[in-house]
Amino acid sequence: MNVSLVAERYAKALFELALEKGVAGEVYQDSLSITNVCENSRELRLLLKSPILNSGKKLTILQEIFGKNINSLTMTYLLIMVRKNRESFIPAIAIQLVELYQAYRNILTVHFKSPVLPDEVTRKQVLDLMEKYTGADIDLKAEIDESLIGGFILKWKDKQYDASIRREIDDMRNAIAKINLYKKGF
Repeated sequence: MNVSLVAERYAKALFELALEKGVAGEVYQDSLSITNVCENSRELRLLLKSPILNSGKKLTILQEIFGKNINSLTMTYLLIMVRKNRESFIPAIAIQLVELYQAYRNILTVHFKSPVLPDEVTRKQVLDLMEKYTGADIDLKAEIDESLIGGFILKWKDKQYDASIRREIDDMRNAIAKINLYKKGF
């Protein structure tokens, strides 16, 4: 069974219901928190996939973790997923729901990697440039990657702009490797 297809269908159903009820923003925030908890808790991911634990225990655990912190629509949806033995798809559904909401609101997530975190001036320049280039509201995620040596890498959707020193060094290494200094006949 294709996980992404299943997650996409369930996320779309929840998103449409949230739009209908007028709580799409709350469900989006809930999905962000579910995604965050699932990414940071290996135990929760294993629990959701476990065929050994029964649905009742999983329901109790999910209610303890999320019960008071998320919208009732989201909680009801989680409970339905567990009752239908689809709880292993919850993290993927949350990710898909975040993507659906961002597409609905024209929000583009851009990942900015550099050896150091950008200061406010650099951050503002990147935001302005990307908003102008894409025409979307930008959600900038800054990450540290010391292996870049200098410069930066921007990633969004299926595109990447690499202006790092590491790439420049790799390009020079590849160019030098193509030069054949051996001449036949000497």
